[in-house]
Amino acid sequence: MAKRKQSKPDGPDGVLTAREAAKYLRLALPTFYRYMWEGKIPSSKIGGRYRFKRSLLDRWLGKKPEGEEVSGRNKLVGIVSAIKRDLIMAQVNLDVGENKITAIITRDALEELGLKVGDRAVALMKATEVMVIKES
Repeated sequence: MAKRKQSKPDGPDGVLTAREAAKYLRLALPTFYRYMWEGKIPSSKIGGRYRFKRSLLDRWLGKKPEGEEVSGRNKLVGIVSAIKRDLIMAQVNLDVGENKITAIITRDALEELGLKVGDRAVALMKATEVMVIKES
């Protein structure tokens, strides 16, 4: 039995099919089409088929683009200088100019970010917490 080739969850530049967009929005397909025909969901026709940009669907959901809601004074860009891991938590050290910042994050978050020593990362300051975002 030949294996079916799995399609990517979204096409080039975050373009989704109607079925993918409905799943992304967690709507039943008939409800999704009704919203689309009523003009509530932004769409484009490409080659006779409707396509949906993930960024427009995010805006429709009320999501802000990544980093948009954070002021510049809350972000410190640095280089990851050391990482210590245990079973649940991880310590990430950032060199920010002459300063050093140490953040304690979950091991899962560290793995999800894919941080390695030498990576550029951003420390986000929020009251008494520090969050770390890997910068591309």
